[in-house]
Amino acid sequence: MNKRISIFMLVLLAALAGFLISGCKKEEGSLKFNHQLHVVDNEMECSDCHEATDDGGMEDPTMDKCAECHDIDLDNPSEDCLQCHSLKSAQNDYSVEEAVTEKPESYKDVIFTHEAHDGVECSTCHKGIAKDESLSDIKWPVMKTCLNCHNGDEAPSECETCHSKIRKDIPPPSHHGDWAEHHGFDSHFEKSCLYCHDEKAFCQECHQTKKPRDHIFNWKTTQHGQDATHNRRLCAVCHPASYCSDCHRSEKPVSHARADWMAYTRENGHAEAARHNFRSCNVCHSTSDCNDCHQNVILRHKR
Repeated sequence: MNKRISIFMLVLLAALAGFLISGCKKEEGSLKFNHQLHVVDNEMECSDCHEATDDGGMEDPTMDKCAECHDIDLDNPSEDCLQCHSLKSAQNDYSVEEAVTEKPESYKDVIFTHEAHDGVECSTCHKGIAKDESLSDIKWPVMKTCLNCHNGDEAPSECETCHSKIRKDIPPPSHHGDWAEHHGFDSHFEKSCLYCHDEKAFCQECHQTKKPRDHIFNWKTTQHGQDATHNRRLCAVCHPASYCSDCHRSEKPVSHARADWMAYTRENGHAEAARHNFRSCNVCHSTSDCNDCHQNVILRHKR
C-alpha cells in the first residue's frame, strides 16, 4: 500500500510541475517592472523615477529612488523583494543586469540627447510604454518615429542631425558586394530605402535604361503574367496600368493559344482561368463581354 501511495504522489508531483511550467511565463532578465501599474494606475510621471544625466541621457532608477515609495530593508531581504527582483537576481545578491532589452545595433551611430527634446512628451517617442507590463515589452523608437518630427519643418531632417557617420552620399554597409543584384527583393520588405531614395523617381531612373534581372529573354512569353497577378504594385513602379491593355489589344496572352481556350465545354481554358483569377481577365475584358457571348452559347459537359 505504501509503495502505491509513493508512486501516486510522484505522479501527482510530476503532473503539478508540468502544469506550473506550462502555465507560467518564462522569467526574463533580473528585474520585474510594470509601467502600467506605476504610470497608468498610480498616475506617476516618468520624471518621478528617471532623471536626466549630464550627457543628455536618462538614468535608470536606483534602489534609493525606489525606496522613496517602497519600504525596502537592505539588511533583511525577504520574499517581498521578489515583487521586483527575479529569482536569478536574488541568487546573485539582488544584482540587476539585463533589465531592459538591449539597444539595436543601428543605435551605435545615433546622436541623441533628452535635453534637446525637452518639452516633448515621453510617449511621443516611447509609444505604448505606459501600458507595458514587463521590461521585456519595451521597444526602442525606430527611425520612422523620429521622422514624424524631423521632417525639415518641425525639426531638421539632415542625416548629420542624428547620425555620426551615416550620410545620403555614403552607402550603408548593406549596399556592398552584390547588393545591386538582390536589392529588389529586400526593397519589398524594407521601407528604410525611402529615407534616402525617392520611391519612384530613383527606381525609374535606373530601370528605364536597365531592366530588372528577372526580365530575361523569355520573360514576356512565360512569366510576366504570373508575376503581375501576384504583385501588380511592383509592376506599377515602372509601368502604368494602361501598359498591359495597350499591349494585349494587339497581342493576345500566351494562354489564349491553348487548343481548348474557347472550346464549347465547361472545362475549357478560358473558364478555368477566369475561375482562378477573374481580375486578370478584367485587364482587357469587361463582365459584359462574358454575357454577350454566353447568351448564345450552349456548353457541353465532357464525357
